[in-house]
Amino acid sequence: MPKRKGKDSSGGGGKRHDSGLLAADKSLGQNFLKNPAVVDSIVERAKLRPTDAVLEVGPGTGNLTVKLLARAKSLVAVE
Repeated sequence: MPKRKGKDSSGGGGKRHDSGLLAADKSLGQNFLKNPAVVDSIVERAKLRPTDAVLEVGPGTGNLTVKLLARAKSLVAVE
């Protein structure tokens, strides 16, 4: 797959600031979850059980991933 000019080469499409921090690429419709209350709300509403397997599409910075891992038996994150 050809690399996109000016994009992060990790394949996720996120852009990197000069500071090295990952930034959402709005042209791709990316948004990163930053508000812990929103993350907690998503996890609560998912009603995960310790036996559940989770597929997370677009894990971004991992804020939701960490919380899902604490509740589910397994998790696969696909960028």
